[in-house]
Amino acid sequence: MNRVLTGVLLATVFAGTCVGQNVKLKVRAALYDRDLNLKPIPHLKVKLVPASPGGQTVTLQTNFEGMADAELPAGAYHVVTEGSAELFDNLYRWAFDVNFSRSENSLELSNDNAITTPHSGGRDAKVDELVFQYKRVKGAVVKVQTDQNLIDGFVVDPAGLVLTAQHPLEQATWFAVQMDDRRKLQAVILGADKQRDIAVLRINASATGEIGAVQVSPDLGALIEGERVFTIENGRWDQERKMHTGVISHADANEIASDAKISRPGAALFNSSGNAVGLAQYVDQRFRIVPLATASDILAEAREKIASDVPPSPRLLPTIPAVPFPPDKLRAPGRGHWEKEVYSFKAADFYVELVTPIAQYESDTENYEQEMKDYNKHSKGRSAPVEPEHKYDAVLRIAAIPQTKMPFWENMAQSSLTNRRGPTILRYKTGFAKMRLLCGEKEVDPIWPGRVTEEGRQGWYSVVADESSGGRYLYPHDAVSPQCGKVTLQLFSTKEPDRPFERVLDPKQVTRIWEDFEAYRQLQANSKPGPTEQ
Repeated sequence: MNRVLTGVLLATVFAGTCVGQNVKLKVRAALYDRDLNLKPIPHLKVKLVPASPGGQTVTLQTNFEGMADAELPAGAYHVVTEGSAELFDNLYRWAFDVNFSRSENSLELSNDNAITTPHSGGRDAKVDELVFQYKRVKGAVVKVQTDQNLIDGFVVDPAGLVLTAQHPLEQATWFAVQMDDRRKLQAVILGADKQRDIAVLRINASATGEIGAVQVSPDLGALIEGERVFTIENGRWDQERKMHTGVISHADANEIASDAKISRPGAALFNSSGNAVGLAQYVDQRFRIVPLATASDILAEAREKIASDVPPSPRLLPTIPAVPFPPDKLRAPGRGHWEKEVYSFKAADFYVELVTPIAQYESDTENYEQEMKDYNKHSKGRSAPVEPEHKYDAVLRIAAIPQTKMPFWENMAQSSLTNRRGPTILRYKTGFAKMRLLCGEKEVDPIWPGRVTEEGRQGWYSVVADESSGGRYLYPHDAVSPQCGKVTLQLFSTKEPDRPFERVLDPKQVTRIWEDFEAYRQLQANSKPGPTEQ
């Protein structure tokens, strides 16, 4: 099995077509691994430079299957690839001459004719095979977002099927799948099995370009005790995804035992061949991994529904920018004291907060300074407050927190029982259902329409005795601007879900929010490549 990697360049050349006439060309790019399995090379850029002076260079890019088609003038060309392909511990690129002289020609790129360079730069190092498999499948690992939480998932079909855990989706009303820092799409549940805690989501694959899919291995016999496996941790998009390795210590029809780290429900467990063999779930306050043999039926049903069901919207949804707000611009130039009243107001039965990175910085700084004053007065037996890191995403957060009320008769009864020494009882007036932000007459898509639980809380003088729901919506940094003309916030409560309360933002609030993101807009403008850099 340790034979030298082999391959062949086949440039099929036929006589009979005159130079200058157009001919058809099919390109196939693939590498053979140590077991002689063919591995296509997707997104490989191939340049065909004509040997004759004045000819036009033709640039091709292979698709997900490593294929590309073109029509070009017959004649001699120099073939060269941009970048390189990687297989285990070697990098492969191509540069050679070829001639196309008949109406149909084929060009096959593979190992033998490639220029091979050790990945370690000449050092005799061996790359772990799990690393190769990780790089091959990591693009199919996605984030599944709902209005209540964030979990993991993985693409199992190029048609847009995503496998994940079912329980975290139960109370959600909004679903999205994010593949990278720019591509996020609306998702719908195509199939769900509550008992097995497995769900299949669908996205509109037509909007994503080509998407990779992992191969699911439902065979319980493929779970070998002692086999090395890995998981993929989905962090921030501006950070590299992390691979965590482990070993299968036990496997049966109900659960896979492995020491590979799991970060969120919905994550996949991959075997040493890069196939998904397990699904992470969170049950009874612990993570567990179930074999994907339990997902065979629901996957088959989902694939049958694709043909008849209407796909979700292909429109890309906004995402949290990969580049955070510049930390050296958190203190707005020329800004005086902290005007918190500009960023908050009452609306019907809610307190509303408009939170920009600068507003969050001012609030965090004020709270920290107050904590330090209290600590300096009474430091005995206490730990010093931790200074905030001041790392903020370049987004606008709108929080809707339900107001509380003081039930008269309940407090009268409480006072009589405690001889007027008990804390005042408070209860929430309503709950949060949803929010809409309008720029002029157009609704702004949220990055995340978050709903959270507003819990009861105990204080010295009052106690909130029940729970309710609140809103924590994230919007793009340019969602609110003077160019809107009018910015309207609509709040829907659980008490009146069909009758929103509308609040038109004051022009001063709109201008302040727009100014707070000026430093980020300048950062974006300065980071865009010029004409010579593209």
